[in-house]
Amino acid sequence: MKPSPKFATLLIVTLCAAVTLPQLTSAQTTSPDAYVYVINFIGGPNTFELDGLSADSTGALTSLPGSPFWITPTYSLNWSLTHSANWLFASDGSNIYSFSIASNGALTLKSSINAQQFASTGVEAITALFLDHTWSNLYATLVDVSGRTTTANEIQAYQKNGTTGALTFIGREEYLTSPPVAFLANNQWAYNVNCINSNPSWPAAARNSNGTLFSFSINPSIPSNPNGNYCAFTSAPDPANNLAVGLFPGQSGPTQLAVYTADSSGNLTTNSTAANMPNTAISVSRMSVSPAGNLLAVCGGGVQVFHFHGSNPITPYTKSLTMACFDLAWDKHNHLFAIENGRVHGWRITPKFWKAASPFRINGPMVMTVVSK
Repeated sequence: MKPSPKFATLLIVTLCAAVTLPQLTSAQTTSPDAYVYVINFIGGPNTFELDGLSADSTGALTSLPGSPFWITPTYSLNWSLTHSANWLFASDGSNIYSFSIASNGALTLKSSINAQQFASTGVEAITALFLDHTWSNLYATLVDVSGRTTTANEIQAYQKNGTTGALTFIGREEYLTSPPVAFLANNQWAYNVNCINSNPSWPAAARNSNGTLFSFSINPSIPSNPNGNYCAFTSAPDPANNLAVGLFPGQSGPTQLAVYTADSSGNLTTNSTAANMPNTAISVSRMSVSPAGNLLAVCGGGVQVFHFHGSNPITPYTKSLTMACFDLAWDKHNHLFAIENGRVHGWRITPKFWKAASPFRINGPMVMTVVSK
């Protein structure tokens, strides 16, 4: 008995559907792991632009359609970026700009605010932006850039409108040294470390229920150094309540990496010693702990990654991965990104292996932020 024409047609349609279904599934798996946003110096009358890049599962980067999303003639050496899930915030040192983030990574400028109108003096510039962990409040650290011997530094607190991205100023807290730049996991304590005349300074802040901050004093112990005194100069929180800290010896020598842990009152203690702290192979200006809390990346005269073990001593991992580094950030898919002259680098990196993707060439990257998908 021969099959009917209707049955044959149905069989062909069914087979075609079976063939095309894996292609649809494959296409879905190519969705980006992260969006990488970079303030890029391009020179000329339009001095800076805000570029967007898409990162795949290997850490390789491609330009997002529509990028650059913003071009400005404003010249500044104090650019900073931060983000929530749906909003990106940028500062040129004086103003803060709010951009909505579309599902395809596209940015749209929605509002801006002049932060210097709320500053205690006219000599501060915004040097960092950060959010609390609920993404309710944005904080801007302002540092005296006048060259005065008496500094005038502060943190400004803003309420963020979740619908429009608009910011409302709600208060400020003043500091004698560079203010805190990130919260611990408890969303209550924020810290920074500075080295003033070869002496460590530990500015700290606590978060009030309304989002404003108040400063408090701490004086954590510094490990003894057989070759001189250590000075703390950069730090990064982990996903728990630990703080990675860079310690530079008073004499010539490599930076060593310590770990401090916060107690319920915000005080910091450490089990780090000169003997159990690893040396870095590069000069260090900033650092970042991975979202999983098991890796620490340091940035400055290159990029180097260490194993991070919570409050236990940090241990060595990679060699120096680049020649220089201006900024770095992790996503939540085991990727590390860093910028240097004319390049944005990406790696897929876990505690057991790392592999570099081909760098993305870009004119003059200055700062970056990474939105995980």
